Amino acid sequence: MRVLFVYPEHYLNIGIPGGISMLSANLKKHGHDTALVDTTFMKVDPEFDSRTFDARAMHQKLHGGLGEKEADTAVVAPMKRTVYTIEDLVRDDPVVTYQEQFQAAIDSFKPNLIAISSMTSTFDFVMGLLRSVDYDCPVIAGGIHPTIAADDCMSQTEIDIACYGEADNTMVELCDLMEAGKDYTNVKSMIFRMPDGSIKRNPPAPRVDNEELPCPDWGLFDRRHLFRPFDGKIYAGSFYIQSRGCPMQCTYCVDSTVAAMTGGHAGYFRHQKPEITIRHLTELQEKFGVNWIKFADDSFLLPKMSHLEELGEGLKRLGIQFGCSVMPNTITEDKVRLAREMGCVAMSVGVESGNADIRRMVKRNYKDDILVERLKIVQKYGIRLSTFNIIGFPGETRENVFETINLTRRIGTSACNVYILFPYPGTPIQIEHKIPIRDESGNMLPVSKAKDLGLSKMPPDELEGLQHTFNLYLHMPKELWPLVRLAEVSDRRGVAIRGMIQRFIVNYLSGDSPESVPLNTVVPPAKIGQGRPTAAIPRALSDIYRLDMTDEEFETVTNAFADYEGTHITRDPTEVYREATA
Repeated sequence: MRVLFVYPEHYLNIGIPGGISMLSANLKKHGHDTALVDTTFMKVDPEFDSRTFDARAMHQKLHGGLGEKEADTAVVAPMKRTVYTIEDLVRDDPVVTYQEQFQAAIDSFKPNLIAISSMTSTFDFVMGLLRSVDYDCPVIAGGIHPTIAADDCMSQTEIDIACYGEADNTMVELCDLMEAGKDYTNVKSMIFRMPDGSIKRNPPAPRVDNEELPCPDWGLFDRRHLFRPFDGKIYAGSFYIQSRGCPMQCTYCVDSTVAAMTGGHAGYFRHQKPEITIRHLTELQEKFGVNWIKFADDSFLLPKMSHLEELGEGLKRLGIQFGCSVMPNTITEDKVRLAREMGCVAMSVGVESGNADIRRMVKRNYKDDILVERLKIVQKYGIRLSTFNIIGFPGETRENVFETINLTRRIGTSACNVYILFPYPGTPIQIEHKIPIRDESGNMLPVSKAKDLGLSKMPPDELEGLQHTFNLYLHMPKELWPLVRLAEVSDRRGVAIRGMIQRFIVNYLSGDSPESVPLNTVVPPAKIGQGRPTAAIPRALSDIYRLDMTDEEFETVTNAFADYEGTHITRDPTEVYREATA
């Protein structure tokens, strides 16, 4: 049986997906052949310029979130440049079309089954790809979108089969039956379009036993997916997941819905033994030279100490550095110390909101002081800490967003990823607020429309402005916050001010005394007024006076500089920052 997988990712959004790589490995283990159409490295834009392309901005546009780039340029140690980039690796690639690449794969591989894997944000994209080619075999759709929006998936006439939940074993069963010429429409966890046009939905299959899964098939993918820059060096690696499911029931996440439709919450979260993880990572290291892993588990520190200790011994033997995600309630000093000894160099934590009522609403129950205390432990051991925050929750106000900003300042994180809430299909928030999957034209609602959903009490432009400037408020001295307020507006002036602020923050947090210039050298004395000609302002921000401002804005900005000069100019900036974030 020949199965052609289709991975519809956007250009240079690198990383090997766990789903396809596991399915391919299991199919091969049972005697089937697999191939892949991966759009990640298809250069379809003839105007592509590797010098100006921003892969992170592309990811943010398509999948949501903003702040990583601002965070990278607004920390004490900005992301260090590497000797080459992922853009360098594709510079000499020819310009192609999706259609010709997809059709060529179909013509050469001659699949018996086309298997597309899709998130909600890429589903329309992959359907467009499918409609552009000629093929003569069934099409199965898998991934999170067919799982949580099966009706939407099956409304696309090109889809013959949809799989919901985990398909590691059911995909093998399906292919075995197809190859044998037997009836395959009773395979569990699958939905079939029957010959008469009716839709048959089968009950869920038993959950997968993690211990029985083979090593992911990374060899199916372009090796450039393994490009992994960190701290100025280039490593080889990608994502690896040791667990299935999640023990949390956050209302902005689909896990509680998926658990309910695939057998209930009991037994939904499963963690494989450390020896399985080490065996897989050893194989990946031998085949691909892996020395960096991002553990994609929802909470790396959740298992018992004995489990982590056994895992740590294997990781230390392999010499693999890694990043991971953790839940605040799993952080202890012993576990963090052990993680650092194991090779952990980066942790990400979902802070979400600084307002306790909002956290209770989304089922993230923890106290501010405990959160700050635990995340300080991560930083104590020299692990790079990044946080995830969401704004735009139902009923949220501007004041609530600043509660989140101030809590994150207390934590002292160096990088913060900020998302406007986009309730994906199947999340409790989406279900409660009856947010449609598609717009009136029949197109999937894009993540970029998150600001327009009207869930919060903030106008769309204000919400988007706070997303753009969250990291600037995070690192900027509070006396200069009036400048950040001007940067919230996404016009030419606002973008220019953001650039000035980012340059200033890099100097401010690096410990360098910011160079100052007299106010009367950048503004005509007559406009300054009495008592201010000798005031000093940071040179990195002085160009703000070259921009158009109303008299009220001019007064606000000038007063902010005066307040800043009185408390910061003569003091050690790192001392001020420590006090501000204490």
